[in-house]
Amino acid sequence: MTATATIQRIIEAGYEGRILKGPYSEGLKRRVAALILVHRAFDRSSNPSMTYIAAWEALDTIWYEFAGRRFCRLFGESLPHLAPSVRRRIVDQRIYRHVSPAAGIQEEVRDQAELRGARGRLRERGRTRGLIEAVYKVRTAAGDTWLKDQAAIETHDDARVCIAVGNLTDVTKEMRAEEERLQRERLEVSLQMAGAVCHELNQPIQGISGYAETLLRELPEGHAVRGRVARIMDLTERMAVITGKLTKITRYATKDYLKGIKIIDLDEASE
Repeated sequence: MTATATIQRIIEAGYEGRILKGPYSEGLKRRVAALILVHRAFDRSSNPSMTYIAAWEALDTIWYEFAGRRFCRLFGESLPHLAPSVRRRIVDQRIYRHVSPAAGIQEEVRDQAELRGARGRLRERGRTRGLIEAVYKVRTAAGDTWLKDQAAIETHDDARVCIAVGNLTDVTKEMRAEEERLQRERLEVSLQMAGAVCHELNQPIQGISGYAETLLRELPEGHAVRGRVARIMDLTERMAVITGKLTKITRYATKDYLKGIKIIDLDEASE
């Protein structure tokens, strides 16, 4: 069967991409047609990986030339609507790099807003390297799902069109186990820090409270300073309550403090 006949057969079988019907070179069309045939055959197998063929032009948005049935079912979308749905549902992206034997593996995390701002730069990096590898946390009907994305990048038509030939692997179980491990480590560090803080603060708090109580007994009724001393006692009691919460931390929980900075949420952590 000729390349033209193969392309026509793919189109007649319900093709929903752009390249085979668009103003692109015959070489690019033949390449995409060949990839679609291979990926269709793979999709009919029992392999759990979710294959796809994505494409983009310069800074244009990505579209899919092919996506496996498992991929489409996961997002509940047909091919023409899959790309925008995936973009909307991404919670964050994680890229892992081996920095050095001493530093080990470095994790870069980008939330949806950061990813949107860096999309052009990340695409260019992928095009230059010829490879994209990242882990995405996505929100699906089944709940938060972690997908490992591995794709080879091809550049065609004098660098005008890029094709990503990739597959997605569900790594939710592994990522949840890793998150639980990190939570345990963070909790352990929090407990050690809380214990140290309580140990160092309890003695001065008790001293301030004792001195204030003695001073309050010695001051005559109506003295101008009594109100201030009573306020000192109230504040030391409040500090004692805080250190009490520190000793009751049972889980790692944070809250926003300043832009980009989080602190331990004592009320949540010590429930």
